[in-house]
Amino acid sequence: MKRLSLASTAFAIVVGLSVHICAQQTAPTWPSLPVPRIRGESIDITFAADTAGFQALNQCRLTLRDGVLVVESLGEDPYLARTLAIPADACEVTLELRTTVSTGGAVYWTCGRSPHWGEDKVRHFPVQGDGQWHEYRVEIATPGGLRQLRLDPGAAPGVYEIRRVRVTALKILDVAVGEVTVTPESVRFDVANNTKTGVSIMAGGKKMEIPAEDHRVIEVPRRRSRVLEGVAIEIQFPEMERGLRRVVWVYDDSLPADWIAVPGDLPPDLRLEISPQDNAARIRRGQHTVVAIAPIVAPATLEGPGFITRVPELSISNQGDHVGLVGEGVRAQIHVDNGEVTFNLEATGNVGDEVEGPVVRPVGLLQQGLFAGLEYLGKGERSSSTLDIETEEHVRFAPDPIKVTMPLMAFVTDRIGAALSWEDMHLQPIYATPNVFDGTADHRMALRGHQIHAVLRVGDSRLEEQILWAVRRKGLPDLPEPPRGREAQEQLCLWALTEGPIRNENGWGHCVEPNWGRRFHVDMVSTIWRLSGKLPEVPELVPGGAHLPDESAWFLTGRVEQWLRMTQNQVESILQQQREDGSFRYQGPYQKGHFEDTASGYCGRFAVLLLDAAYFTGNERALQAGIKTLEYMKRFRTPRGAQTWELSLHTPDILASAHLVHAYVRGYQLTGNRGYLELARRWALTGIPFVYLWGEYPVMLYATVPVYGATNWRAPNWMGLPVQWCGLVYAYSLTLLAPYDNTLDWHHLAEGILIAGEQMQVPREEGDYAGLLPDSFHIRLQRRQGPFINPCALVNLRLALDGKPHRLEVAANDTHRVVSPFPVKLEGQQAIIQGQAGTRYQIVVDGRRVISVDSRGSDVVPLD
Repeated sequence: MKRLSLASTAFAIVVGLSVHICAQQTAPTWPSLPVPRIRGESIDITFAADTAGFQALNQCRLTLRDGVLVVESLGEDPYLARTLAIPADACEVTLELRTTVSTGGAVYWTCGRSPHWGEDKVRHFPVQGDGQWHEYRVEIATPGGLRQLRLDPGAAPGVYEIRRVRVTALKILDVAVGEVTVTPESVRFDVANNTKTGVSIMAGGKKMEIPAEDHRVIEVPRRRSRVLEGVAIEIQFPEMERGLRRVVWVYDDSLPADWIAVPGDLPPDLRLEISPQDNAARIRRGQHTVVAIAPIVAPATLEGPGFITRVPELSISNQGDHVGLVGEGVRAQIHVDNGEVTFNLEATGNVGDEVEGPVVRPVGLLQQGLFAGLEYLGKGERSSSTLDIETEEHVRFAPDPIKVTMPLMAFVTDRIGAALSWEDMHLQPIYATPNVFDGTADHRMALRGHQIHAVLRVGDSRLEEQILWAVRRKGLPDLPEPPRGREAQEQLCLWALTEGPIRNENGWGHCVEPNWGRRFHVDMVSTIWRLSGKLPEVPELVPGGAHLPDESAWFLTGRVEQWLRMTQNQVESILQQQREDGSFRYQGPYQKGHFEDTASGYCGRFAVLLLDAAYFTGNERALQAGIKTLEYMKRFRTPRGAQTWELSLHTPDILASAHLVHAYVRGYQLTGNRGYLELARRWALTGIPFVYLWGEYPVMLYATVPVYGATNWRAPNWMGLPVQWCGLVYAYSLTLLAPYDNTLDWHHLAEGILIAGEQMQVPREEGDYAGLLPDSFHIRLQRRQGPFINPCALVNLRLALDGKPHRLEVAANDTHRVVSPFPVKLEGQQAIIQGQAGTRYQIVVDGRRVISVDSRGSDVVPLD
């Protein structure tokens, strides 16, 4: 969030209690807070007489009806615009809109310093298609003043009604309250002056100067009279009627209160109590509070999510199975059942009013944390840090809701596990650890909206069990509609590999763009054979090519010895890198930001290679080294560090989940150790928060976010930007797990991910790139973004889900291990292979002996 300069540098801080002003020499160390805004004049644009200057520019018609601007959309990109002249460096645009089309809207603009339209000046918002009036607010940066405003009311044909557009000038504070620290006796506010000149502070009758680009601490005593106490300062600007009020809410249940037990079925050692007068609740274990809910519900403020300025007292309206609570402008209902606490919260004032709550504050030292789509935290880590992204986008306490992949926020501390889920994905979630909003060491999660239905689960479970709970609450979503039939899908992929520009006389590129060199990759040759039954003639083979391997062409072209040598050489190379404890250590620029030189995904990739080599060839050294890594990886809890070619070793990553599922399933297959299967299950659960389990755009459901971070810590920011090839690798690992575990319908989840990839694939009617998979997919714009990747992984995963051969086949007993390009089973001292009549192929016996077979269809091969 970019800071802009202030017009004035003089201000006063007003507090209601005696104040101490302290010099402060060190800069704040807590994460940056969203900077509060001071609101200036507003311009209301209404439509009683005419279109108020708005003109239809694209795919729409404008008419008036009863003071409402009616926008008839004729396509998927309707927009209208008008000129404005508002001298403010930031503005808030509020749109009152009604429609029956569930879609996404946007506001574009130009300003004095950037006079041209572009994607650098756009704010998107979800549009509710319930036929009711809703207010949509977006903040825009307008350095040099707002010049033009464009409204995109939706992204689909239909009727959109606009009742009012309000544009409010905002002043972004270069003098602001930063870090807040709560002590038993006081609250300390760090006030930073980021201007180029000194400023004066008036506080408690005292005046002092803060030099340019410096800060001071204002210490306000606490009254300590209530369980939930608001402690505030107010920054007044001489030229503005309304100042900045900064309130922190200190929870302290050592103070006296009238606590009322709420009946219901929580875990046996836990109980829920409420103090309506304090607008607070607590979950206790014995004599200790493990979760505070404070406030239960409060009016949302214009300062933004997390900045609560007023907490009304509540009174009980009814008490029974459901406890009803009412207060000024708010209403709440609480119900406890089956280990869950359900909250129904509502704003009762004007249309468009919102509430924030329940403000859930688990206590204890953080062990794990999750904000699905944005944060995957380990022990002692802080949210909105710059460890994975260093731009303004690292501030994600209250992100764009479309970046949230599933309705889940969770904390696991050394005292309790707490998870919050909700129904309406248009609600604004708020997530912070530590609780920087209130300056306390606890953790904070809450929701904001007009009506909130949320469910809180508490207990001692690990984070993975909280993920499982959130999925099971509603079940996995139904599968999306495939974009084409099975035969058409196969033909599209085949065309891309045989007719499209990804191939030339030198072979295939991993991607179509010319900077990706063409070679005769084994994965492409194998995939063409799978799709057509015909083996392309190639002068040589080189490994790889696709994100999911298929080595079969080595066995179909008489090159098995070459494959064996490469596999053995790869194992030897990996063994040289492995440490004595089984770990693998990264040394390079992407260690920056991480607390150690290894990570789950980094080790997991080597474990997969070792254990696959053992699985296919019986290599005992590879097996023992792989087991050693499996044992070492038991120390990891966070999926991260699998893409160190462009991302920090620290960055949470779905590929890490994929690698560890794959590795631990292979470990189970090779050793029979069921502990490895349980670990595979746990790592499979860690990948789910990277998968969109909701959707409001045609292509969104089951799309997969690759990482919670940005390339080179800057751009692209991958949060909210699906990269489906990463999801395909994860989905394939689920197909390995599915035969052994029914915790979830892993097959269903994997197929959803596959269909989302097929939806993203370039269709045949869109030209030469037909059949290719975009590297990323912009959800709101529904836009494919290159580079464009070969479709082999899509084919491989479809075959795996259908239970068809898609990679080398293995059969083993106490005496032999056989690997074949066709399905194989062992009967005594014979291999029974379902080959392809007229095909000459090779098999490998016990990782050493190569046998050539001229297939008759069903082939019986003696092994001794």
